[in-house]
Amino acid sequence: MTVPSDLETQARAQAADLSRKAKVAVADKVRDTADAAQSQAAREVQSTADAVGAAAEAFEPGTMQAQAAQVVAGHLEDAAHRVRALDVEQSLRDVSAFARRNPLLFLGGAALAGFAATRFLKASEQGSLDTDRTQMTREAGYGTS
Repeated sequence: MTVPSDLETQARAQAADLSRKAKVAVADKVRDTADAAQSQAAREVQSTADAVGAAAEAFEPGTMQAQAAQVVAGHLEDAAHRVRALDVEQSLRDVSAFARRNPLLFLGGAALAGFAATRFLKASEQGSLDTDRTQMTREAGYGTS
């Protein structure tokens, strides 16, 4: 067995230091990205709550529609608050622990979420294509009557 030279020891120390710095930089970037996504999600939920609240005001006061819209707006505002207060790192730890305890259930849920997301995206894409096709038809002078 050979004794490592000073140069080799320094190189290993520098490599370990660079590895630690890279890990910290990646963790910071992931945290910043998660915080930005969390803020954006909270803003969008709050915006939806505001829109539903405005819709509630458009109904006759005291009607069932106005009351239902107010309840929905309240729930959306609560959801926006929960999203703002959510500790993303703790949530990831909780999900990770759940996945370790229940791997089959976790994989099944992930697969189900993937299928749902795919269907949602396909439906959104199809709706966009239909809208584009309708607009192109109108622009070409083939009005839809």
